[in-house]
Amino acid sequence: MPKLHRRGRQALTAFFAATALGAAGLFGSASSSADLREEVANAKAYLEELQMKAAAAHGRVEDAQYALDQLGRKMDKTQQKVDRAKAQLKETQDTIGRYAATAYRSGGIDSSLQLLLVDDAQDFLDQAVILDIVAAGQSAALRKTQQARLQLAQATAELTQQELQEQAALADLEVRSDEFDLAVADADSYLGSLEEELRQQIEAERAAAAAEAAARAAAAAAGISSGSSGDNGYSDTSANGGPNNNNNDGGGGYSGGSGVSSDRAAIVVSYALAQVGKPYSFAANPPNSWDCTKLTSWAWAQVGVQLTPYSYVQAQEVRRISPDELQPGDLLFFFEGGAHHASMYIGGGMIVEASSPQVGVRVTDVWNSWNVAHFSWAGRPYG
Repeated sequence: MPKLHRRGRQALTAFFAATALGAAGLFGSASSSADLREEVANAKAYLEELQMKAAAAHGRVEDAQYALDQLGRKMDKTQQKVDRAKAQLKETQDTIGRYAATAYRSGGIDSSLQLLLVDDAQDFLDQAVILDIVAAGQSAALRKTQQARLQLAQATAELTQQELQEQAALADLEVRSDEFDLAVADADSYLGSLEEELRQQIEAERAAAAAEAAARAAAAAAGISSGSSGDNGYSDTSANGGPNNNNNDGGGGYSGGSGVSSDRAAIVVSYALAQVGKPYSFAANPPNSWDCTKLTSWAWAQVGVQLTPYSYVQAQEVRRISPDELQPGDLLFFFEGGAHHASMYIGGGMIVEASSPQVGVRVTDVWNSWNVAHFSWAGRPYG
């Protein structure tokens, strides 16, 4: 090999060094980019987990508030019973007082002795009839008084028991509210602890996911309006992969069995899909913002079916079905592990849901990992 001039060797060395540094920079950039993507993915997953916990805690607060409201209505009715019993008792006591006054005016002495004291026997007989009537009325009044006293005692005892229940319900609501506040604080604290670059990246990905969800919703809505079930990504396929699945082909399009017509299901699902991309809020204000059960209840209200917008209560207002039977418009509930959440099946193995503050209203797979871990049961609204 020919000898290189000294300056040539130096130039070649510099070239290889620069090439090596460039390659290292590229690899370092790629590695850094991969690390950032992984960091963003992990941060997003953890943040959503925290916010889902907060959403579940919010559901428990709503359930506790609903129970307290229901108890309050029962107490109002019981108080009315107490008031009626008091009024009835007062009325009977007044009647007895009048009878007592009548007996006092008649002298209240033995009838045989009274006969000896009167000048006119007919007057005595007239008084005797009156006294018999008074005595009979007095006996009836005494019975009514005893009955009114018993009713008052029962209603008062019932009200006292409900007041104790109210204290327990208030304590439970306070505990649930504290859990919710703590869960929200955890999520806010974690988000605040992230570096600005990471927060911006998470927000960018959230926006991209929202756009994708909106596109999915539009495709699903287009399929519903056209009556097609095969060309929009929401084909008449099963919901296989979920809990208790029997590997059949159920859970597909708008067949509408068991009392739910395909037209009604289409209206319900279309309304829910129209909300995709809107924000999730713990103080939901439909139709501008949603939480999970307000979305499902408002959607079903479009066809005249009333559902209570509280997770556990709403879950009792549906007919339970197997996951294999899922049809569009059916609801899924998630309670296990302390979660309180509801979503709506739209066909093709997909759901629409108001997920969390980070995600908002979205379309996603029915059996994603979170749903599988927390699934309780599926249900079909009556009517």
